[in-house]
Amino acid sequence: MDKKSDGFTLVELIVVIAVLGILAAIAVPRLTGFKSKAEESVCANNRKTVERMYSAFLVENDIDHVNGIFNQFFIDNFDEVCPAGGVIRYEGGEVKCSVHEDRSVDEEDDELTEEVPWL
Repeated sequence: MDKKSDGFTLVELIVVIAVLGILAAIAVPRLTGFKSKAEESVCANNRKTVERMYSAFLVENDIDHVNGIFNQFFIDNFDEVCPAGGVIRYEGGEVKCSVHEDRSVDEEDDELTEEVPWL
């Protein structure tokens, strides 16, 4: 019984691998959800910026909106608005994305302040 242990047993290694597998199975779906929410938030903020800049462009040049004017303005001033590769369009005074739902940044902020968590 004076045998020294120079390493881990097979059972210990299998248990550690199983625990790491369980943690990975829990973490991966949560991280993908965070990425899609971040992309949606970036897209919403970028759309709001484009909308404000286009409105200022129209006022500054004293012109009315025409789809061709917006398309040229967009091509001249922006490379990528939606990180998911959505097509950007201007409808009804708002800049919209083909990938993300058309929620504005203000609506997202309102949702955060509606409920107060109770401890």
